[in-house]
Amino acid sequence: MFDDKGPGIGFLKTTRARHAEEAIGLTEGLVTVLRLTQADIKPAEDALTVAKGFFDAHQYAKAVQAAKRAESIAIALDERFTGYQKALQDLQTQIESMKRLGLDTDSLEKVAGVAEEKVVAGIWENGAFVPNYMEGSGLLDKAIKEGRAFQEKAQIASNQIFVAELAIESVANLRVGGGEPGSEAFAHGAVSSLETALHDATKELALGNADGAATIARELEERARSLKSQFGIATTGLKEIDGKLADLRSEGVLTVSVELQAKMARDLLDRGLIEPAAAMAARLHAETKSLGDQYRKATTTLSDAEILYSRLQREGFHSYEADAALRDARRCLREGSYGRSIHHLERALQAFARRTNARASLAKAIEETRTRVKLLAGGGLSFMPDIQEVLGRAEREFQQGNYAGSSEDLRIATVLLDGVTRAPEKK
Repeated sequence: MFDDKGPGIGFLKTTRARHAEEAIGLTEGLVTVLRLTQADIKPAEDALTVAKGFFDAHQYAKAVQAAKRAESIAIALDERFTGYQKALQDLQTQIESMKRLGLDTDSLEKVAGVAEEKVVAGIWENGAFVPNYMEGSGLLDKAIKEGRAFQEKAQIASNQIFVAELAIESVANLRVGGGEPGSEAFAHGAVSSLETALHDATKELALGNADGAATIARELEERARSLKSQFGIATTGLKEIDGKLADLRSEGVLTVSVELQAKMARDLLDRGLIEPAAAMAARLHAETKSLGDQYRKATTTLSDAEILYSRLQREGFHSYEADAALRDARRCLREGSYGRSIHHLERALQAFARRTNARASLAKAIEETRTRVKLLAGGGLSFMPDIQEVLGRAEREFQQGNYAGSSEDLRIATVLLDGVTRAPEKK
């Protein structure tokens, strides 16, 4: 390769030539090795050719510089190519990993082609046009990072979907009414909408919306757990209602209305309509307690009202309104309308109260009139005996319970008394 050197070269020139020859030889050896790889080392070969040209022109210093530059380019290209190849392999590994999970990898596969185009397009660097391995590697690394991040989210979403599926299955297999678990009618009513939503979550994951899929799955799991809890509450509540209704029937309470509604709640539960069944069971639980409370209040109040009315009747009190109210209360009690029975009893008690208030007012008026008569008794009034007679009759009628007659006589006595006290004195 260096046979054209002339014999008249001096010692210094010979040394420079030897250094240049060694540098070119070292670089050429490196380039020869790198040719065995798939790296594009043409820029290094071009730089080596330039070094040889300087050597042939006996420009040994420039030849050394060109050889070192060729070496630097070769080493850089080798390192960049190695990094690019590793990134390409990592991307392929990531794609295969995602495919095993059934994830869409079209976007990642396209990145490999874009990166290759970027490498081939090349870039000018320090006066040399070299393959753009760096930017290609950057694209691949970014795609790998995004792929891994998506795969992690997808795995979380997939796990969440699996958990939601188990939760839904546990709802479908609930045992209704002591029968076999997982009846077709119950499962259809209880989880058909959940299964549809679960399919939507799977579809979202397949479309690449891992976050959306995970959110749907979490909501489904929570809803399934809520349904399972409500199912237990409804089942327990209906059993408690049955026991309370049996106790009420033993007391004589009419429970047909609540029993029919409880049957409706069980039918809803059998058909998998858990939420309305649970809501109905909760309402019936309160109504059953209210039914017993109203029955006891109605019967107790009726008994007290009858005793009070009997005493008032012995005192001469008779009221059509009270009779009608008590009659209506008894009828409603027989029909099981305990709330309305209480309402009619309140009417009767109001009539009693009005009678009692009127009696108290009449007694007070008689007492006040008696006081006035006593004050005027020694005044020599001519009408005083008549007034005393009428007032005495009013008192006797009051004691006999003839409040109407007593009130009328008291009014007459009051009018006479007012007339006497207002009469002008004789001159």
